[in-house]
Amino acid sequence: DQVLRVTARNEEQITLLRVLGEQEELQVDFWRHPHSPGHPVDLRVPFPSLLGVKKLLYSHNFSYSIMIEDVQ
Repeated sequence: DQVLRVTARNEEQITLLRVLGEQEELQVDFWRHPHSPGHPVDLRVPFPSLLGVKKLLYSHNFSYSIMIEDVQ
């Protein structure tokens, strides 16, 4: 698992992050919830979901970084 720090630039991206969190099959766990643009959002992404989540973030032009490379 990895923890990603994502920064939403606008309300549309905030909404996309909320929808991402509601997709139970991804099992994404917010450590810092999306509430307004410009504020970082931290989410733990299980290993099986990593590629899909990163592709989604990339396709919607999110900026993100890996906070924790390997959550044990």
